[in-house]
Amino acid sequence: METDSRAERESDAPAGVESSAAASGRPAGPILKRARALVMWALGAAILYSALVGSKGSCPGGFTTDGGYLDGNGDPTTVQPQCVTLALQPSPVIYLAIALTVIVVLSRAARAADVEAALRTMNRGAIVVVALAVVSMLVASLWFQTSPMPTVGGTVLFPFPFGSGTLTVTPMEPGPAG
Repeated sequence: METDSRAERESDAPAGVESSAAASGRPAGPILKRARALVMWALGAAILYSALVGSKGSCPGGFTTDGGYLDGNGDPTTVQPQCVTLALQPSPVIYLAIALTVIVVLSRAARAADVEAALRTMNRGAIVVVALAVVSMLVASLWFQTSPMPTVGGTVLFPFPFGSGTLTVTPMEPGPAG
């Protein structure tokens, strides 16, 4: 027969958790709130990371007045000039890393020795997912801004896993006559 009262059970809770456990009437209340906060931080970090976009392009060459082609140096050529467009997008690897971080953190928090350890684990997990998104954005943006524009026959190394992108080569279209 259980004789201890609710107040005695709550007195065993760690400091700082008593008030929220007493308010919710459930000892798991603070852990569930922190787990929800971790998921919300991860979702916010993923949305922030989704803002990682950029593009730049060049079209060396042009057209002569009689309809011929010019190369990048302004010399006449028989080859139609090519335009190169470089686009930067978020990498799916970072989204996967954010999701795996949340899963690992929640698993570790579930095995924590006490409530305080579980809360600390989830706090650190929130910091990791936000830092992962911010650092990935900074590295990919810095790479994109400092990388030279590739040539038609050149290659491009994207800042994997921080960002991904596409390189598109298209023939230059003549502009409107005027």
